[in-house]
Amino acid sequence: MKTKNSFIAVFTASALILGGLTSCNTPNNQKANKKVEKTISQKKITKPDTLYLSKKDLNNKVQIKAQKEIQKQMSKFVKEAVVTLNQTGTALKDLQAKKIKAAQIALRTADKNVTVLLKKQPELGLVPVDVSVQTQDLVTGINQVNQITKLAKEAMNAGNYQAAAVLLNQLKSEIDLSVVNLPLGTFPQGIKLAEKQLNQKQTKLAEETLFGLLNSLEVNQVIMPIPVLKAQAFLSAAKQEFNMKTPNQKKVLNLLENADYQLQLAQAMGYGNFSAEYTSLSNGIKQIEKLVKSGKATPEHFKQIENKLNVFKNKIVQSKKK
Repeated sequence: MKTKNSFIAVFTASALILGGLTSCNTPNNQKANKKVEKTISQKKITKPDTLYLSKKDLNNKVQIKAQKEIQKQMSKFVKEAVVTLNQTGTALKDLQAKKIKAAQIALRTADKNVTVLLKKQPELGLVPVDVSVQTQDLVTGINQVNQITKLAKEAMNAGNYQAAAVLLNQLKSEIDLSVVNLPLGTFPQGIKLAEKQLNQKQTKLAEETLFGLLNSLEVNQVIMPIPVLKAQAFLSAAKQEFNMKTPNQKKVLNLLENADYQLQLAQAMGYGNFSAEYTSLSNGIKQIEKLVKSGKATPEHFKQIENKLNVFKNKIVQSKKK
């Protein structure tokens, strides 16, 4: 199965295993390793005060936003493509179980559906057929992220690349969507070839053809940075509180501060090379804080910054799509 990156760059969830490090046993590398082990063992976790939004409510808001992206991906599914993939997999299982007739029936169904798909949407190249979700949420603060980044740079300078990789691998707080795509340019021919091979009693060749087809599926990774989603959640809560008949100014300010902090955290963790946009959003939030304190803030101010953050979120999710 082929994998293509979108930024949203591809990251798979992996455990932090110190025993797997391989490095040269030089004095510099030994020193870098000690720093790596010290950082990992401490695991100091800090978060800004979230006095007015519970962890449960925050997580629910983040999950709702993630669910919208999942639904967006699933809306691209095409019924015939899904049936084609399922029946191709069924045919391979049947062949492995020596159920030749069942495999032929499954392949005919796959062939029929992919033919319909080609007639309906001949311009399609890759057709989404499945999506899976994986969450990695590093609960930490900006100071800790900066410390890890500094040690990773030191490890790199010392030539201890594996140690640096272990450190940088910690800097993940994201919801990863793996979207499986059926390559319409090659799949139909492969199905017909497998059918032909079966008709000629070339069972082993047909099995190899189907295995190759399933291995040709392409996976597009969509990564949504959790700190950005949390910033949206905090900002939305601040706007909601501000629009109350008797808003709690302290609550509004606290929620705005948390939104700003989450954006700074996302930037520190390296989600997107958008320094200007991060700075602009941070300045915008701080400006609203000043307006709230002076009593000059309006609902329009909140609406504008919320829209700006939403545009940024969409950009950061699509920025490295290939």
